[in-house]
Amino acid sequence: MPERRVLWWILAIFALIAPVWLSGCAKKVRVRELDDVLSAGVLRWGSDEAGGAPYEFRDPQNPSQRVGFEVDIAEEIGRRLGLKIEFVQTDWAVLIPALQRGDFDMAMSGIEITPERKQVVDFVGPYYVYLQQLVVRADDTQTSSLNDLVGKKVGTLNNTAAERILRNTPGIEVVSYDDNVRPYDDLAIGRIAGVLLDLPIALYYAKPNPKLRFAGEPFGEGHYGIAVNKQCRKLRDALQRIIEEMASDGTLKRILEKWELWNEAQKKLPAELQKK
Repeated sequence: MPERRVLWWILAIFALIAPVWLSGCAKKVRVRELDDVLSAGVLRWGSDEAGGAPYEFRDPQNPSQRVGFEVDIAEEIGRRLGLKIEFVQTDWAVLIPALQRGDFDMAMSGIEITPERKQVVDFVGPYYVYLQQLVVRADDTQTSSLNDLVGKKVGTLNNTAAERILRNTPGIEVVSYDDNVRPYDDLAIGRIAGVLLDLPIALYYAKPNPKLRFAGEPFGEGHYGIAVNKQCRKLRDALQRIIEEMASDGTLKRILEKWELWNEAQKKLPAELQKK
């Protein structure tokens, strides 16, 4: 009987302290609004370094430094808000859930603005108009569109606009990857017949490879945006104002030109920003 009495007291004490303990755990990570961010002096930016060039990647000349066009955008946002930017490495697949949980204040990692994502997070921007580029082996002189690859394997990055396009193309066997490099590696050695990914990725990982070539013109226009927690309207509005300023004063164009990403599609950005 004494053992039962001890057990009863343990359960009773746990019942009293559990809510307090769980509440304390919940407060370790919380969603921060603009006032919280300004008070802390740090804007936490969630992204996946594995996304690679030209988004955010380690400088080959100085591996301790991150570079990329999204790095430049984030740093300019920080400069205009008077904040330090803190990079928070997060796997691509869980960027949105981590943002909702409060692990960081904004997510920017080539995130495509889609109706599905807009249901769970707010978006700032767009800051880039993306297109899709089909890539095949250099010795494949017959392929010029996805229709030429019906019945064959085509690689892409999972949970992207490119993957959705492929899955909506009858007869294409879709091979999804977790990174941007392996699809092109597999294409070069013949494991797959083509790769469909966003044009910035193709420009950096496919175009320099003499074993690969662009097949046809870019297509499938869409927009990249900065994701913000739906609870953070003040932060969203502040970031939106800065992106609009960067577009109107030429800063955004200079950043994209620096990374050789400025093209005719980017001229649509001012009009797209006015729709917000």
